[in-house]
Amino acid sequence: MADTGSPAGAPPPNSPGEGWYLASDGNWYQNPQATTAPPTYPGPQGYPGVGYPGVGYPAPSPYGYTPMYQYAPPTNGLAIASLVCSCFGFFYGIPAILGIVFGFVARSQVKKSNGTQTGLGLAVAGIAIGAAWILIGAALVIFFIVALHNITTPGRSG
Repeated sequence: MADTGSPAGAPPPNSPGEGWYLASDGNWYQNPQATTAPPTYPGPQGYPGVGYPGVGYPAPSPYGYTPMYQYAPPTNGLAIASLVCSCFGFFYGIPAILGIVFGFVARSQVKKSNGTQTGLGLAVAGIAIGAAWILIGAALVIFFIVALHNITTPGRSG
């Protein structure tokens, strides 16, 4: 390849991503196979793609294969159940207790999965909301016992 006229250390005429590279001798050279504009690819359902993953279809890889989409790992089902049960904990406290149990089991499963499952935040939220419902229920029971005792105690006024 011939030198394109860029002395050592000087920036190339275009940005380095547009077909120019810095050689080990300190000079900028132009890749004759590079195109000046990035290719565009058709997007889904008539949307124009712009040549990179995330918008339209993924751009072809220079290594000869099309990059695969990376999917997020699945959410642990017990973590979801924990949060849902805890949110309905006002029904006699039973769903709150189930939410706490499901939350601890889900938390353990997510930690043991080494990143193949998500839902740690859902499990912790289920535990916290379930515990809050249990505390609210206990406080209401104590309040009603004290109030009932004060009403039924003879000799007390108002």
